[in-house]
Amino acid sequence: MDTPIAQDILTFGGLDGRLLNKDYFCCINWMEDDIRLLDKKAMADCKEEAAWVIWERAKTLSQDFQIHNMVNNPILPLNTVLKKWEKSPNDTMKINFDATVMNNKTGFGVIVRDSDGFVTGGGYDFKDEKMLVDWAELYTFEESLKVARSLSIANAIFETNCISLTNMIKKHREDITTMGHHINGLFKTMDMFNNAVVKWVSRNCNKVADFMCKYAITKNCNLVFGMDYPIEIHDFVIVDSIN
Repeated sequence: MDTPIAQDILTFGGLDGRLLNKDYFCCINWMEDDIRLLDKKAMADCKEEAAWVIWERAKTLSQDFQIHNMVNNPILPLNTVLKKWEKSPNDTMKINFDATVMNNKTGFGVIVRDSDGFVTGGGYDFKDEKMLVDWAELYTFEESLKVARSLSIANAIFETNCISLTNMIKKHREDITTMGHHINGLFKTMDMFNNAVVKWVSRNCNKVADFMCKYAITKNCNLVFGMDYPIEIHDFVIVDSIN
């Protein structure tokens, strides 16, 4: 392969043409060889380099060569796509909940919206104590169930950005811990719905509940609301509803 520019780049980086003379089926194989050579070079020079330095070198070389894998899809997406809150299906209410622990306090937030994105209820509160995060999230989930039942919701989607709680709920039958026992008790309440599921979502999809948690802590306040939700969350609700 006649690649004088690439050869110059490798030479400048202290490497040779070995990375050009070998055929690679996937980009990741080229990257692995690149990292191994950089690691050997660092050891030969009696230098200790942090892993991120080696990675940055490899990434720079990859960008210089403009390597593309035409066979397989990239492991990491080239463009980061931010997830957004999505409206629920017809006849289903979506309940987002979250908990935050900061400043030796624990805040909770729950918001209920219909399939058009309109707020039908919710609330926020705080405790003047520092709870364990998983227990705080579980407590908020329990409160969200109470809110949903008070609104006589038949079909519900509960969303949280706490992946550990989501996994515990999915595996609740196998969990013999105290928390697992508590979750099993909550399933008696969930059985009262026609249909109820708990889903994990990214924090970008849970902005309203996340804001309410922090707001409750910083303002030392609590509120239960219906359709007349507080002005403090208005902008978040509008942005979610128009997406």
